[in-house]
Amino acid sequence: MADTKAWRDFRGFISAVEARGELKVVEGADCDLEIGTLTELMCERNGPMLFFDRINGFPKGYRVAAKPYATPTRTALALGLPYGVSQFEMFKAWKKKLEGYRPLPPRQVAAGPVMENVLEGDAVDLSRFPSPKWHEADGGAYLGTGCAVITKDPEEGWVNVGSYRCMFHDPRTTGIYISPMHHGNLQIRKWWAAGKPCPVAVAISVEPTLFCVAANGVPWGTCEYDYAGFLKGEPVEVLKGPKTGLPLPANAELVLEGEIPPPSVEERREGPFGEYTGYYAGGERMAPVIRVQSLYHRNDPILHGDPPLKPPVLFWMCPPDGSMEVWEGLEKSGLPGIVGVYALNSGGSLIQVVSIKQQYAGHARQVGRVASGLLHHICRMVIVVDEDIDPSNPEQVLWAMATRSDPKISFEIQENCPASPLDPMISPEQKKRREFTNSRALIVACRPWEWLDEFPPVNRASEELRNRIHAKWRSLFE
Repeated sequence: MADTKAWRDFRGFISAVEARGELKVVEGADCDLEIGTLTELMCERNGPMLFFDRINGFPKGYRVAAKPYATPTRTALALGLPYGVSQFEMFKAWKKKLEGYRPLPPRQVAAGPVMENVLEGDAVDLSRFPSPKWHEADGGAYLGTGCAVITKDPEEGWVNVGSYRCMFHDPRTTGIYISPMHHGNLQIRKWWAAGKPCPVAVAISVEPTLFCVAANGVPWGTCEYDYAGFLKGEPVEVLKGPKTGLPLPANAELVLEGEIPPPSVEERREGPFGEYTGYYAGGERMAPVIRVQSLYHRNDPILHGDPPLKPPVLFWMCPPDGSMEVWEGLEKSGLPGIVGVYALNSGGSLIQVVSIKQQYAGHARQVGRVASGLLHHICRMVIVVDEDIDPSNPEQVLWAMATRSDPKISFEIQENCPASPLDPMISPEQKKRREFTNSRALIVACRPWEWLDEFPPVNRASEELRNRIHAKWRSLFE
């Protein structure tokens, strides 16, 4: 297991990936679709991380590290998780790691590498940095994909750090898109309701632990810096933002400071953008902007590019979207027999699978209904399986659905469930009404409790026999 204390910054992690032979340098690529398409092709092969330098139109040293966490191995390296195990085993190790959570607030420092170059006012020029057009039908280039957007609640005073996309508009302006239910969006709207622009900072290329919590989120009122410090085992070092007063990651590669005016003052067209569901479902829309007042960056900056790609390519780092909240919620509910929860990568995290050891009649359906109630974002299906099914393995889950469910009695449709503008099945009429709801299928793919003991046994060798034979013939598999 890796020691996450090693990741004082993003470039330290990149060096570790290179040392493992999992980095390939690419020179001479173009920001207009070449970087994005090469990244897509390599990620589909689970290949090495592509590290772009000498990008056309930019000086040597202005580099892009694309999808650094897009394989389970690199995620394990980033988060100090076990190697060579299933994604579900990694997720269980991650859950166990978080069980000891104690907030470790950030430590304010007087200086940091991100202040090696300071540009303010008219000197701000975002066009100096490579902003790829990641997908063929994107509406423009995106500077912020592997980023952490920092805002503060004007009423409650706590700081939120979330990974939200930022589209390049002009040398001093980016767009920002945040789904309605995300904490950053809720905080920004509080500033607007008070008649004020929202102070904001965008940190690009932060250390892996901070990006992980920014990308996956923590409970309302909890600061992601506190979570990242806990994961690192030491506080995240921050600087007080000269313009906003917000805590800025001292070791980030690039930080923008500025404000988000209310839409009545300024908004611009944003998107379309290739999203994590594998579609351009959000389309083109009017969205808020960030007016950049100051820009800070390290010498020879490495920009973290993390565009979503068509599933099953990993979008975020472990854990999968919503699974931790559902698993913890099920345990807190007092329901017995919960083995695990996982959102399938191949389903774009829209399919949540719950594995249980059945205890009584109606247990599986009860668990599925509670799990569905714990989900506050897009979900297409909640599938409940027996404890012998790996919930992270789509082939095993599909086998359970094919052989342990009868659609007439095993499928249940739930209506008016919360969704998102990014849901590709939200109709144009719903979008006009801002009616972001959908239906979900609850599927019980478990052996029927009523005749559990008479259900046909699985035709697979027992673990004891498999281990004994494997040990005898080990050389055959090496």
